[in-house]
Amino acid sequence: MTEKKHMLVISEDFSKFPAGRIKADGDFNGTRFRVEYLVSALRAAIADKTRLSVSLDGLKSCGSSFLEEAFGGLVRVEKFSKSQLDSSLRIICTETRLQRYKDAIERHIEKAKPE
Repeated sequence: MTEKKHMLVISEDFSKFPAGRIKADGDFNGTRFRVEYLVSALRAAIADKTRLSVSLDGLKSCGSSFLEEAFGGLVRVEKFSKSQLDSSLRIICTETRLQRYKDAIERHIEKAKPE
């Protein structure tokens, strides 16, 4: 089972309503989540040779630009390889209504190209 230190629950650790790409879009934007939460947690999981689990459960809504910037940005901006993310990042979604967000994250990572 994943240790708590390698787990992010977006609705608890960040916001139940994350949206937007950049700071001008609001406090709970994708850039902030990626930079302040996701990258350090992912690097820690990789260093421990385990996975970072990111839970979507509990979200009330989630903007598509948030998802692209946070997760697609791991490839575009942070230069993680897709194979690194395949082996080190796990998206958890037990609420059926949130499955579309998980699917979107997977698409954004797949389509992303390093800048």
